[in-house]
Amino acid sequence: MASGLLKILQGTLIRSLKIEALKLYVRTVGIARNFSIFFLTSIAMLLLAMLAFVMVHAGILILLPLSIEIKGWIILMLGIIYGLIAYTVISNMCSEKYWLEMTNASKMINDAVKNESEKKD
Repeated sequence: MASGLLKILQGTLIRSLKIEALKLYVRTVGIARNFSIFFLTSIAMLLLAMLAFVMVHAGILILLPLSIEIKGWIILMLGIIYGLIAYTVISNMCSEKYWLEMTNASKMINDAVKNESEKKD
């Protein structure tokens, strides 16, 4: 009887430790995500370098023998395309779902929840 109680206590302790470890892991993923967002914000300063890139485009367009309206539309379209690319990349990199999948935290959470539901049944 004592060995059965010991096994129950041992299983409960291990389950509790796994859940606490999982909490720490998810918290660590959150810290890494926040650091990455800070890093990406710092990198945003490199957008000033992109301004030079755009100025090169503008310079080439100024030298092209096209009407000013066509050149303006070309610049506008390039700006929209580059902006959409940057927005898509940054929003994907900052999403919590991406980070949970990248670090396998979502798999660990699903396994922990599955194990908990199996043990309750």
